[in-house]
Amino acid sequence: MVADVSVDHGPSTIDLSVVIVSFHCRDQVLACVESIARSRPDRRVEVIVVDNGSTDGTLEALRARAAQVRVIPMGTNAGFSRANNVGILEALGRHVLVLNPDTIVEVGALDRLADWLDDHPQAAVAAPQLCNPDGTDQRTARSFPTPAAAIFGRRSPLTRWFPGNPYSRRFLSGLDHAGDQPFQVDWVSGAAMMVPASAIARVGAFDEAFFLFWEDADWCRRFADAGFEVWCVPEARVTHDEGGTRGHGWAPRVVAHFHRGAYLYWRKHHAPQSWNPIRWGAAVALSGRAVAVIATQQVRAVLGSGRRSPTTTTRSSVPIPQPSR
Repeated sequence: MVADVSVDHGPSTIDLSVVIVSFHCRDQVLACVESIARSRPDRRVEVIVVDNGSTDGTLEALRARAAQVRVIPMGTNAGFSRANNVGILEALGRHVLVLNPDTIVEVGALDRLADWLDDHPQAAVAAPQLCNPDGTDQRTARSFPTPAAAIFGRRSPLTRWFPGNPYSRRFLSGLDHAGDQPFQVDWVSGAAMMVPASAIARVGAFDEAFFLFWEDADWCRRFADAGFEVWCVPEARVTHDEGGTRGHGWAPRVVAHFHRGAYLYWRKHHAPQSWNPIRWGAAVALSGRAVAVIATQQVRAVLGSGRRSPTTTTRSSVPIPQPSR
């Protein structure tokens, strides 16, 4: 039991509320909660887990840790944005950390992020350096998306094959900032972003039109439009087993959610008028891309199963255009 990570229903003495949305990820969310305790924050922290209808024992396991976690069951998969908003509404802290369940918080990370927000009132978002389990940077500090991001996003084949090309580097703006010095950026990942409650009160929480994906880009864009700043604080580190809650795969419905979110973002911020041809062009392009991603994955699965034998395993050379967020 760690005393400084607790539930508090009384007057607000909470410095930081950590909001985690869980969905069939019992082991990951338990490890995440334990990492928050092990990170030894100096501030008083509450942890709120909003569960999106898990049936894998997540609720029971979390309720056994009632002294450490406040659990809010949604009863159904309400989506990432809506579930986070429920947790944010219940949060008592001066700051709110939106955190994915497939993350591990390193020692000191929470205090470094909160210190930055306390010292920089124009900052609406402070994000850690998100790292892969092997310690490499996930490259989630980015410029606001343009159509080129579909080709030069962080998961696109061109970025994987030619990581130093100027177009990918322009989008993945965090690549220009080595070391531990904080830097301002357009957009960070919703896997881990700390926001002052005062900024949320001014701009609002997540847009619930985004079921999954792109809600973080939209939120950062709205903060920027309101005159706030978004910062990455690399001294704060969080390990993100990206895709761990999806079994490291992209099911067709996940691909569909990704591309629908991209369309909603583009429509909202670049083509709000119903008559704007850019809106309809984006709809056609993103729908076509989603179909291509799903079809290519299915082809690769068929080729992989057809070439596999009891003694040899071959890997298809067909490149899969992954969602490029």
